[in-house]
Amino acid sequence: MIENIINLNNISYTYPNGDTAINGINLEIPIGKKIALLGGNGAGKSTLMLLLNGILKPTKGDLLYKNVAYNYNKKGLRELRSKIGLLFPEPDYQLIAPTVYEEISFGLLNKFKDDEVVRQKVENILKDFSLQDIVNKPPHQLSTGQKKRVCLASVLAMEPELIVCDEPTSNLDPMYSKLIFNYLNELHNKGKTILISTHDVNKAYSWADYVIIMNNGKILEKGLPDIVFENKELLKSANLNQPFIFGFLNELGDGFKDASKIIDEWKKYYKKR
Repeated sequence: MIENIINLNNISYTYPNGDTAINGINLEIPIGKKIALLGGNGAGKSTLMLLLNGILKPTKGDLLYKNVAYNYNKKGLRELRSKIGLLFPEPDYQLIAPTVYEEISFGLLNKFKDDEVVRQKVENILKDFSLQDIVNKPPHQLSTGQKKRVCLASVLAMEPELIVCDEPTSNLDPMYSKLIFNYLNELHNKGKTILISTHDVNKAYSWADYVIIMNNGKILEKGLPDIVFENKELLKSANLNQPFIFGFLNELGDGFKDASKIIDEWKKYYKKR
């Protein structure tokens, strides 16, 4: 039984200008989990996500997808990206087609030869994301929230096994943020592995099954949220704060015996936001 969907073995990446963004990372991405990747600006999170999707090739080390090494030729990358969907933080970097319909169908046309199959899959994804009313509009005319939904719809139309989202709710109001996480939760319930990067420690703590902390291109810590977020000094070294609930419980003091009940209720509340 495969436990990790991706393994990174001694991965480093140096940009052409000489800046090292990833420095000797060893990491396992557990299969079927909701994973939050956290770290301050410049920690290497975005570079790591581009490596996962094969957009960047490591300067050193090996990446394995379900125990099989990445193949960086044209066919290998096409297959890899059908299994690993990547959502960029800025939708304008991802949208390339003249209409919403063509944006969603673009990847499918490369994957399927039958036009009717493509048409049906596009219709289904348009319905799932409530995009029927804007199907013929140019993506650049849409609101930021609509653009994010189109980008996510185009990624999910390919039915990837791992969805990688770089700051999925950046520049979104609370309504659209909640909508995006509802989609991600539905995908997880269908067996998908979800990896998001975020600066929001409260959302990460309430949402994730597993967290990864980065700083200066290295992995500082990884594991269960309750354990990782308890280490205040570790978080401080990564320019992160503890989730609010930890500070609240510290104020209550050691004499308080029902902390687990408060944490459970707080998580339930925050997940609804």
